[in-house]
Amino acid sequence: MVRHNWVQAEEMLLISVLKSMVESRLWTTESGHFRLGYVRYLKCFMDSDFPDAGIEEWHIEAKIKKWRRTCFIIVNLLDRPGFEWDASQNMVVAKENVWAAFVQVYKQAREARDVQFPLFDDWRICFIPPPEEPVE
Repeated sequence: MVRHNWVQAEEMLLISVLKSMVESRLWTTESGHFRLGYVRYLKCFMDSDFPDAGIEEWHIEAKIKKWRRTCFIIVNLLDRPGFEWDASQNMVVAKENVWAAFVQVYKQAREARDVQFPLFDDWRICFIPPPEEPVE
């Protein structure tokens, strides 16, 4: 297995198709999980636009897993007092003492410090199920 170094154009296509799959609701279950075969469907798009890139299904799965994990780290941070989303910089911001205290408890938070996440809004659409609408 050879690791794939993703370029921005590949990532943009992947997130675009993934987002359209979620928005169409044809590829997601009611609980927000993707249906069987979604990776194969994504691979068809990747092969069509990047035929010589050598992107395999497991590359796509790994990229989505990384995105999902990072998305949940950011969401977890934003649910805590003292953390905010700076939309102009696409990053989580907090005072030094807030970061220091939280990283002691939640080590994965280090990955989000001083890092820009321009795809975060797209990740939320893809990985965070919308709140259920009240039944009338």
